[in-house]
Amino acid sequence: MRKVPILTTICAIIPAALSLSGCGSTAEREVTSARSPAHFRGTSFAGNPQYRFPIVKQGSKPTPGKPNRIYQAVTAPAPRSLPRKSPTKLLSEVKVRKDYISTSARGRRGAKSMRPRYVTIHSTQNWSSGADAWRHGLALKNSKLGKLSWHYTTDENVAVQHLPTNVTGRHADFDGPGNRYSIGIEMCEHPGNSRIRTVDRTAKLAAYLMYKYGIPLSRVVPHYHWPRHGRSPAHKNCPHFLLDNGRPGRKWRGFQAKVKGYHDDITKGGAAYVSR
Repeated sequence: MRKVPILTTICAIIPAALSLSGCGSTAEREVTSARSPAHFRGTSFAGNPQYRFPIVKQGSKPTPGKPNRIYQAVTAPAPRSLPRKSPTKLLSEVKVRKDYISTSARGRRGAKSMRPRYVTIHSTQNWSSGADAWRHGLALKNSKLGKLSWHYTTDENVAVQHLPTNVTGRHADFDGPGNRYSIGIEMCEHPGNSRIRTVDRTAKLAAYLMYKYGIPLSRVVPHYHWPRHGRSPAHKNCPHFLLDNGRPGRKWRGFQAKVKGYHDDITKGGAAYVSR
């Protein structure tokens, strides 16, 4: 057997290795490139693909595609606006106690059903000792006030309800729209009763009724608002301590602002909700 020199064997191996690593001839590099996947073009020194963009054919001319670098902006949803206070919570602060007068009482005879459109605010002008909301309710139940009737009486402690709010009362203008379409609220003013707390309770009640029946603030009105035909003066000075010289003015606007504030609490959102 003829012996092959070791040096000759090494020289035969080196070109093959160089060819596999990309260092061979031009023909060898073309063959290597042709074996690469169709979506790559060219190779690096180590034989790795140089381009990683897929080839997009436009007509008969293949062109490298462009990477999609457009990212859709993701906008976080705005936090849902929550009321500062629930309507139920506001109503609980009013402390409504139902004590309906019977259908046989004079103040409720001939009452009709209604869909409230207004809230009418009164003051009792009863300065007798102990003439609180409960005592007025008792007088209505015993027909001591003739044909008069209204829906609520408020004092510093409670709001007593005498009539359902879907039933007419007689508290504003005889057979006019004040009686046919409004909820009547009387505020007590007997000795020892806190006027400030009574007015505040009344404002909360009015705000809740606005919410419940969709009544705008402009339709929360004083008794003065309803003319009494055949009477002089036609417009009663009532509630007298919320009017200026017998007419709505600065004091009444202050009461309306209080009502609006409570209505906003149960209908509009704000940071204050978190701390309550």
